[in-house]
Amino acid sequence: MKKTAAICLLLFSAAVYSFGTEITIDDYIRLVEKNSKQLLQAARDIEIADATEKTVRSQAYPMIGAELGYTRNLNDIKQPMPVAADTSSGMLIYQDIDINTDNEFSFGLSLSQQIFNMKVFNAIKASREFKLMSGYIYDIQNQTVITLAKKVYYQNFLLEKLLDVKKEVEENSRENYLNVKKKFENGLVSQFELLRTEVDWKMKIPETTQARKNLDLAKINLKNLAGIPLDDEVILKSDINDYPPMPQPVPLPDILKERPDYKSLVRELSLREINIKAAMSDHYPTVAGNILYGVSTGSDDFSLDSDKTTVAQFGIKVSLPVYSGGALSAQDKKAKSEFEQTEIKVKQLKENILSDINSIYLTLKETNERIESAAATMETAMQAYEIAQTSYNSGMATQLDLKDASLSLELAKISHISAVYEYLAATFDWDLAIGKAVMD
Repeated sequence: MKKTAAICLLLFSAAVYSFGTEITIDDYIRLVEKNSKQLLQAARDIEIADATEKTVRSQAYPMIGAELGYTRNLNDIKQPMPVAADTSSGMLIYQDIDINTDNEFSFGLSLSQQIFNMKVFNAIKASREFKLMSGYIYDIQNQTVITLAKKVYYQNFLLEKLLDVKKEVEENSRENYLNVKKKFENGLVSQFELLRTEVDWKMKIPETTQARKNLDLAKINLKNLAGIPLDDEVILKSDINDYPPMPQPVPLPDILKERPDYKSLVRELSLREINIKAAMSDHYPTVAGNILYGVSTGSDDFSLDSDKTTVAQFGIKVSLPVYSGGALSAQDKKAKSEFEQTEIKVKQLKENILSDINSIYLTLKETNERIESAAATMETAMQAYEIAQTSYNSGMATQLDLKDASLSLELAKISHISAVYEYLAATFDWDLAIGKAVMD
C-alpha cells in the first residue's frame, strides 16, 4: 500500500508539473503587485518621505540634551601656595598643595527651542506636501505597472492563440499533403501537384517555429515581471471572446480628480508656493531660546557634596539678516520662477490628458468595430475553406484554390486575434488615462 501511495503521489506531481498552474488575470496582477521591483522601490520612497517629514517636524520641537561625566585623575597636580609668613622677615612661607582631586563628576542639562523661525514653519508645511506628492507618485508607478502587467498577460494569451492557429494551419497542410500523396500513389494526381502540396506544408513549419519562439520570449517577460520562476509552467486562463464593452466618455474634471500624476503636480505647485514663502522667510529675524543647568564636583573619595559648583543659565538669541550680497533676492526670484514653471506644467498636463483621452477613445471605437468585422470575416473564411476542402477532395477545385482558402482563413484568424489584443490594450490605456487602472 505504501508503494502504491508513493507511485500515485509521483504521478500526481508529474501531472501538476505537466499541466502547470492556471493563472487568471487577477492572480497575475496580485503577483506583480507583490513582486514588482519597481513597486518595491516606490514603497521605499514613501517610507523615505515619511521619515523626511518627521525629521523636518522635529525642528519645531524642543531639543533637550543631557551629559554625565566622570574623570579619574591618576597624577596629583601640586602648586606652591602661601601658608604662613615669617614674623621676623615678613617673607611668605610656601607649601606644595594638591590643586586637583582624585575623582571629578559633572552633570549637565540643556534645552533649546525655536521661538520664531518662519523657515522652520514653512519647512514643516513643505514636508507634508512632499509626503502627499510621494504617495501620488507611488500611485502613478502602481497604475503604470498594473497596466503593463495586463498588456503582458493578454499578449501572452493571444500569442498562444496565434501559435494554435499556426499549428492548425500546419496540420491542415500536412494532412492535405498526405491526401495528395495517396492520390499520387493511385495515379490520380501528377508529381507536380504532390511536390506543390509538400512545399506548402514545409513552408508552414518555420512559421509555427517562429510563433513558438515569440511566445517563449513573451513568457520570459511575463514571469520576470511577476517574479515567477522561469522553470515554472503557467497556464493563462482567459477567453478570447471575453472583453469589456466600449467605455462611456468621462468629463475632464472627473478625470483630473482621479489622475495621480495630476494630483502629484498640484501638490508640487503647492510645494513651490511654500518655497516662495520659505525664501521670503530668510528676510525675517529668528528667535531661539535656551536653558542650561550644570553641576560639577570633585573629591579624593566618592563624596558628591564637597567642592560643588553649580551653573544655571537662560538666554535668548535674535538673528537678523542685514546684507547677503544679493543672495536673498536671487533666491526669491528663483522660487517664483519655479512656481510659474510648475503652473505651466499643470496647464500642459491638462491639455495632454484631454488629447490622450480623445485619441484612446477613437482607437477603442476603431478596434471594437474591427473585432466585429474580423469575427464575421473569420466565419466566412471558415465556410469558404470547408467548401474548398470538400470541392478539392471531390476534384471540383484545384490545389491552388484550397491553398488560397487556407491562407484567407489563417489571415482572418490572425486579424481577429490582433484586433482583440489592440482593443484590450486600448482599454487598459483608457483605464490608465482616467486614473482607474487598478480598479476593477
